[in-house]
Amino acid sequence: LIDNILLGGGITASNHTFLGASAQIGWFNSQNTSLDLDSGIILSTGNVFSVDPLNIGPGLIMPSPIIYDTNLVTVANSVAPIIGQNFTVDTISDVAILEFDFIPTSDSISFRYVFGSEEYFAWENTEYNDVFAFFLSGPGINGPYANGAINLATVPNSSPELPITISSVNNGNNGAFPPINDQYFVDNSLSLDTIASADGLTTIFTAKALVQCNETYHIRLAIADGTDNLLDSYVWLEAG
Repeated sequence: LIDNILLGGGITASNHTFLGASAQIGWFNSQNTSLDLDSGIILSTGNVFSVDPLNIGPGLIMPSPIIYDTNLVTVANSVAPIIGQNFTVDTISDVAILEFDFIPTSDSISFRYVFGSEEYFAWENTEYNDVFAFFLSGPGINGPYANGAINLATVPNSSPELPITISSVNNGNNGAFPPINDQYFVDNSLSLDTIASADGLTTIFTAKALVQCNETYHIRLAIADGTDNLLDSYVWLEAG
């Protein structure tokens, strides 16, 4: 999935690792949908087949022992004070993490992605704050997360940078509260016959960073449910 689908030219990858259940990762083709990404890799806090309206995939057996990531908890909890809320994400569950080393042959990288969730229209601005993060570490990178990583999965033009969670991009639950970055929100609730389960989606976001040519970097793509282990969230990562 990483070498033949996710990565385009100019990158050599190694040390591929996936943490999670096998049904939490897969390949997608989204032609003729509102996703606007042709194909790529999908990660989920549940069964990736649940976004298929035909739902013909295998059942989901979560891994044991339970995967935990303190960096994701930190990211999920950083959102509330930025948007003027006071909820707390006590824990995370149903974690899926795809990670690998890579050597770029240019001075920049970029990945396009879409985040979506079943949590929309019910659980925004609560402790059920599902989260996606795109951690990058390596030469010239100096961030607050493990191994000096930074999180590239943030709302465009946000200051301070706002990580990607259901509480970061939404339409205010149809007037229940003020919308947050609703210019980037897509109501999918009437299109579940095309993209099932994900009641709301973001528009296409681009994670990008400057890197040093021919140096080794590390990427961790991580998604998790906030607090509970129920309604699922998804991230679609564009091929190439």
